[in-house]
Amino acid sequence: MTPWTAPRTTPPPPASTARQPVIIVGCGPVGLGAALELARFGVPTVVLERRTSPSRHPKTRNFNTRTMEIARGWGPAVYRRLRGIDTPDGWKSPIRFFDTVVGKEFGRIDSRGFEGPGPEVSPALPVMSSQDLITEILREAAAATGLVELRFGHRVTELTSGAGDLDAEAVVQVTDESTGESYPLSGAALVAADGVDSLVRQSLGVRLEGEQGIHHFVNCYFHSPVEQYVGERTGVLLYVANPDALGVLQPLDANGRWLCQISVPPEQWNRETWTDDRVRHWVRAAVGVPGLEVDVRSVGVWRMNVTVAERLVHGRVVLCGDAAHQFPPTGGLGVNTGLQGMHNAMWKLALCVRGLADWSLLDTYDTERRPPARRTADQSYENFRNVARMGAAAYGFGEDLDPDAILRETRRYGNHLGVEFGTVYDSAAVVPDGTRPPTVEDDYSDYAPSATPGCRAPHVRLGPGGALSTLDLFGPGFTVLTGPDGTAWREAAVTAARRLRLPVAGYTVGSPGLTDPDGLFLRRYGIGSEGAVVIRPDGYVGWRSADAPTAAGEELTEAIEQIIGHGEY
Repeated sequence: MTPWTAPRTTPPPPASTARQPVIIVGCGPVGLGAALELARFGVPTVVLERRTSPSRHPKTRNFNTRTMEIARGWGPAVYRRLRGIDTPDGWKSPIRFFDTVVGKEFGRIDSRGFEGPGPEVSPALPVMSSQDLITEILREAAAATGLVELRFGHRVTELTSGAGDLDAEAVVQVTDESTGESYPLSGAALVAADGVDSLVRQSLGVRLEGEQGIHHFVNCYFHSPVEQYVGERTGVLLYVANPDALGVLQPLDANGRWLCQISVPPEQWNRETWTDDRVRHWVRAAVGVPGLEVDVRSVGVWRMNVTVAERLVHGRVVLCGDAAHQFPPTGGLGVNTGLQGMHNAMWKLALCVRGLADWSLLDTYDTERRPPARRTADQSYENFRNVARMGAAAYGFGEDLDPDAILRETRRYGNHLGVEFGTVYDSAAVVPDGTRPPTVEDDYSDYAPSATPGCRAPHVRLGPGGALSTLDLFGPGFTVLTGPDGTAWREAAVTAARRLRLPVAGYTVGSPGLTDPDGLFLRRYGIGSEGAVVIRPDGYVGWRSADAPTAAGEELTEAIEQIIGHGEY
């Protein structure tokens, strides 16, 4: 592996951490996303995956808009490749309820949220595809960085160091499955993205808070020309209920690739019971075509949990993705919450291992991300129950939701703007300015752009024709955005970068190529023409000054020092 050297924009890190990689356990979307994020900061990683080859089972389908904003940071090729595997129009809404696909339709739920919020909220577009294709794109992108070493068939058997606050490194014991050889691997830190049954989490003794094993499901991936029987009744989820098939069909590409989810009793919750012949029988009964061609590719099992780890950071060990929390699949929020939490953690971890921030900064990952994970897990379960209740009503099995509740829950399904964009962080990594973001009617579905510290920095179209977004200005460092008369803040950004040894970019909205054609920037960011905001590397507002500075260099430097744990503002 090529030795790591620091980017030219910052001084080299201390010798003790300059060449040590971060260990990542798990090669799913969250683990690969963590490797890509750390590579943006010049931090090398070793990714350990117990499987001997990449999983070909599709699993999750949805990368929502906020996740795709994160993917834009991995380069235009990654973003465009992900967009290139998106399901065609017509397959993201609605949810339909049938006895069989060719039979009677009993009801439907519109789910327009899977199509994205539109260009006023974000320049990114969501993707509805399948995890096997998504991870292939991320895996190739990670390998292309030159900073990521992927080791398949290498199973972590023990965490021996790194969980203590005083530990100087993370160390795991690893077994090479091809040879049986066991070896220690040390790194500057460890990211546990090793799934629901995380060995790292268990080694730490971290409890999962919440309900486990609520329902059991068999997840089957198959190829079949189901689309020709769907006809014009396309949708994102096709529920079926008849004596021989009870579950849901999920289109992966509108071209013959499908998943089905089958709820089963615990005694049938195993791959051995669900042979290829049994899966074929179920699919044919669900579609309503006895002789349907069904090519079963893989069968998986999973159990529904509504849990969040009691703690996400232990010393130099960070829990991410399903190792940190597990949600019902209703709305596709599991992988998205995992990736968005990972995004919050990795910039902090990168600055810590490079010696540019105090390790207390990493603790704010727990402070900022565990509460929204808890709320999202609970709401996902409520979504699941309400969809089940609405499905029961559609099939005539009984109904106890009033019309207003049906309307609200129908609107929520697939429409998670509040979850995606509306989370407000309150931690030591945010410098408050005494303001609060605007209130919304439903903080799950609704989002009002705000640059109150702790909020996601709003998207504003800039430049001729509005072709550029404010989000395009954010990189692996801090970003200072100023009004047209905020020249002093740009000079202060240079001062802060020099003093703190951090990349701090400064941009004046109104300067060449950064015009504000819609006149929204000052209003949406809540500053005057001489004001400024500091955007953290994760795209969240860390500090704001609405007006002209008194001592810009000192103010800005002290604000960033507080965010990275080096001082008080």
